[in-house]
Formats: sequence, C-alpha cells, structure tokens
Amino acid sequence: MIVQPYWIDAHCHLAAPGISANLTPEISGAAEQGVELFMSSALSEEEYQWHLDLPHKYPDLSGSIFFCAGIHPYYSASSDKDFDLLSELANTGKIVAVGEIGLDGRADNEDWQIKILRLQLELARSYEMPVVFHVVQRYYQLYKILKDDFPKVRGYLHGFNGSRDIAEKFSIFELAFSLNARLPAPDTLQFIFQRGFFLLETDAPYVRPPVEKSECNHLSNLTWTASHLSQLCSIEKNLLKQLQHSNFKLLFPDIEKSNEYR
Repeated sequence: MIVQPYWIDAHCHLAAPGISANLTPEISGAAEQGVELFMSSALSEEEYQWHLDLPHKYPDLSGSIFFCAGIHPYYSASSDKDFDLLSELANTGKIVAVGEIGLDGRADNEDWQIKILRLQLELARSYEMPVVFHVVQRYYQLYKILKDDFPKVRGYLHGFNGSRDIAEKFSIFELAFSLNARLPAPDTLQFIFQRGFFLLETDAPYVRPPVEKSECNHLSNLTWTASHLSQLCSIEKNLLKQLQHSNFKLLFPDIEKSNEYR
C-alpha cells in the first residue's frame, strides 16, 4: 500500500506542562492541519516515565506518538543518574532515538557535557540508533568530536539555526537539519534545501512563531513553519511535505503511523 505523505513534527515536548495538560486537544488541533506523527523528547526520569505511561492513559493516541530520550546538556532536570534507565530504554526498544543530547555553551560545565555526550553517543552506536542533537554555541566543538570519533553518526540537529559554514561542515554526516520557527539565514536555508536532507519541528511548547499570541507554542503551528518556508524558499508546500516525510523515513524506516503505540 502506498502511504500518502503527511506532516511530521520531528521534535516536540509532549510531557512539558504547556502541552501535557491539554494533550488530546493539542494532538487533535495538529491533526486538523494534517500533522499525523509526533516525535516527543523526554529529558528526565520523570519524563521517561510519563511517555511510558502514555499508551495506558491515552489509548486513542496510539500510533501517533514515538519518543526519544536523552540526558540534556542544559536542562536542569536532566542528570547522569538517568543513564542506566536510558540504557534500559534503548535495550528494550522503548525509544526510537537517543536525544536530545549535545553541547550548550550557556552552562559552565563543559567537561561534564562532553563526558555525558560521549557516553550517549556510544550508547546510540551500540544499538545502531539515530541521535537527536541539541547544540548552542558549540557547533564546531561537536563537529570535531563527531568527525574524530563518531563519523558514522546519523540522526538530526534539532532546531538548527547555525551558519552556512556550520551546515556545510555537518553535511559530511548522515544528519538532517530540523527546522522550526527560529530559522537560519537565507543563505543557510538555500544550502539546506539544495542538500535536501531536512525535517520540520515545532519544539512545542517552546519557540513560538511570531503569529502565536499565547505563551505556548502549539503543535498545530508546524504548518505555519511549513508555509513560511514554502514562501521563503519558493518550494511548493506539497513538495515540502513529501520531502520531509521521505527524509524522516530514511532515518526511521520502521516508523509509520499505526494503531499501536510503541
């Protein structure tokens, strides 16, 4: 059976208060805009458990939500104490990617960040899992680590808004650029679309588009980003949908919207 392409939110935080308290209307509102699959990021033991409990609390959402888990370099609730549980989630196939992980220059704990990053990259390599990266002010440092020790890494750079030079450097890896309402410069976008390996995300409830008046970035705003990109880059919206769907399937060939929550 040929599956028609649909919008995929490659990165959101369904366990965050702004979304979790209104999960059913959030998912329904996005579905009305054609968004049918969500990759939710869990960043702490509490959030890991929230996602594991989700199919029992919300059986009607089965098959629309998958999740990744990781120890974040900046999020205060993330802890290296969660590594054993993260390893168990990877071993049992409860997560489909390791992340979000990475480096963040806003925190003064560089040694710890590098240590926990390397541990998680080794974990992803052991289980042949994609990686979802969070990077702030440390792209070149991450690039060197990957180039020297993890050149076969695959996954995506979430919320990418780096320079064209950074985009060109990271293109040696099997990493997509995941775009949200905070877009990179036009020349960077031009390079990304020429390369063709990109995803779309909301990062909900964070990174609100300028049209959003509430404090929460809603899941339905994915299509605002798609429309904005379509206009900026002169790409027909249906083609954009097809490309982001195909790129997601390259990274996650076994994931498809179904009636069974993973």
